[in-house]
Amino acid sequence: MQFENFFKKITRDQFLSDYWDKAFYFEEGAFDPVDALFSWDQMNDLINRSKLWNANFMEMAVDGNVLPSEQYCRPGRDRRGANLPVPDPERVRFLMSKGASLVLDFIEGIHPSVQDATRFIERLTGTHASCNAYCSWKSVQAYHSHFDTMCVFAIQIEGEKTWNIYQGRVNEAIDVPRVRPGDFSREQHDQQKGPILKQIVMRPGDVLYLPRGQYHDAMTTDTASLHLSFGATYVDGHASLNMLMPFLHQDEFCRKRIPHFDDGQELETYITELGQNVAEHMARPEFHQQIRGYLMSQVADKVVRHTLPDRTPDIYFMVTRRPVKLTRRGPAASLSGEGFSLDIAKEDYPVVEHIVGSEEIWLSDLRAAFPDRVPQFEALLGALVQNGVIWRLRG
Repeated sequence: MQFENFFKKITRDQFLSDYWDKAFYFEEGAFDPVDALFSWDQMNDLINRSKLWNANFMEMAVDGNVLPSEQYCRPGRDRRGANLPVPDPERVRFLMSKGASLVLDFIEGIHPSVQDATRFIERLTGTHASCNAYCSWKSVQAYHSHFDTMCVFAIQIEGEKTWNIYQGRVNEAIDVPRVRPGDFSREQHDQQKGPILKQIVMRPGDVLYLPRGQYHDAMTTDTASLHLSFGATYVDGHASLNMLMPFLHQDEFCRKRIPHFDDGQELETYITELGQNVAEHMARPEFHQQIRGYLMSQVADKVVRHTLPDRTPDIYFMVTRRPVKLTRRGPAASLSGEGFSLDIAKEDYPVVEHIVGSEEIWLSDLRAAFPDRVPQFEALLGALVQNGVIWRLRG
């Protein structure tokens, strides 16, 4: 899936520079055809697979309140026989008839096209993403005005839904104590959200991006509404500090005792030197590489391709989101970007053109598309990896 599947009126560079983690963006009819992504039939197919769902993966809400699972679940067993609450079809149907919204969580793991869309968002944002499906009913609000600690990409699948986007935004919202949405009262949320910045009516194919912390609420205006909400939860500075701990455990200075609280100057000196020591560790290239590897592992989480009965390992590459320029130079060509320039043989020009025009590349697909250039792939792909044009995530 490509950027153009989500947005058509702006480029990827425009989105990343002007909107990502900065401001909301709305585009009418951007996802076309939307039924290739999801539909009521597919929603029903998922709901009817009863063994997929339990209280951890299904939610119901009405009039701004998330319902306790006891109201729509009964004691049951999962596929491994463990006891846990499972949805009761009659209770679920009854509550929906009274206006309760139904939410299926984490459907990116069980729906192929939704998984493809989620993978695109992960490549775009460089972090883990998930997807929930929401079905709701006319003139019933499921959730009060709130903000999320993840960046949201909402795609309207069926029906219409009115979104209120408020001026208020919680800066650098993450899921930690005293910053989480649940840590604020309804009165505090109402005070913080401010006046309406924009009211949007979403129809099938419309796409709305909301940065984390942006206050919003939504209500169905048609008979019934179905939309998907993709949430990108990025990695923050706390995670990098946690990843630093193994380095600090091996540092003899960090293992020193902290001076007695009554040894004022000695204590202050130690704490200052400790901070400097931590800063030196964080400036090391090997730690930077560890952070980069961790972030790449988040994006690679959903990269799976089995082609049984063929068991030949495949290799997956993500193409850089940074701008690169491919130009012809007489009989040859060049590829240039931030801090590099590569000479490209004229025979490899179509291969490189295909790669830089893609979001992701599987080696098997590349071999099938350019069989005559396969012997040169190792050197060509190696050079592209070395210069950050592509990133090897699997295989």
